[in-house]
Amino acid sequence: MADDEKKQECPPGAPIWMCTFADLMSLLLCFFVLLLSFSVMDAQQYYKVAGSMKDAFGVQRDVIKPVPMQGEKMISATFESVPLHVQIQVARSLSEDISQHDIEADYTENGLILRVKGGIAFDSGRATIKKDFLPFLDKLGKLAVEKDLAIEVSGHTDNVPLKKGQSSYRTNWSLSSARAVGVVEYWLEKMKIPPQKLSAVAYADGRPLASNDSAEGRAANRRVEFKIRPANPKVIVTGIELEQNPVKEVIPDK
Repeated sequence: MADDEKKQECPPGAPIWMCTFADLMSLLLCFFVLLLSFSVMDAQQYYKVAGSMKDAFGVQRDVIKPVPMQGEKMISATFESVPLHVQIQVARSLSEDISQHDIEADYTENGLILRVKGGIAFDSGRATIKKDFLPFLDKLGKLAVEKDLAIEVSGHTDNVPLKKGQSSYRTNWSLSSARAVGVVEYWLEKMKIPPQKLSAVAYADGRPLASNDSAEGRAANRRVEFKIRPANPKVIVTGIELEQNPVKEVIPDK
């Protein structure tokens, strides 16, 4: 009787690759569940951590809510800058003297800075202006009057203390101060420049350009600087104001 029964074939099952596909889907589901769990902040746990940090470092009392990144102005509108074309005009007027005396010209946002080596303008340990340097001061003073410029004269030295008998000044502070004041007084007497347009500053060895460990570095630090800028504050560029006539050519520093 059993032999007479018809054999029934079972319907075909899923293909073999379905097992691998099902495993992959399960892993992806677990992965996204983990991502979701990580993205949710536990408020209670956060305040517990904040409380423990408060005792150690102190925590800001105000609760700061996270703010999405937004485009904001990254340029300050309160800065002041001396227009570059003003600095270049002054440097061009003194280009021959700058190259002759080996004076360094530096263009900055605060104005044109002329750096004169101490040996060019003064003898070692003295504050008397050399005669060879007076024509340059005359030309710079005349230019200050014609172009309505304000000049800050600053004296700088190296860190080597002055020895007794080497100079009539007791410290580098008094020496650097006397040199800066001497230049200003020369202009006041000869050029009749208004006092409000001139200033004298002493730095001694407080602002070195190079290391005082070498003779070359000490020589570079012994200098007199002239910071030149317009005396009229209306010429100063304020904020992000643009110049009407931008300069296309810049004279390289000597």
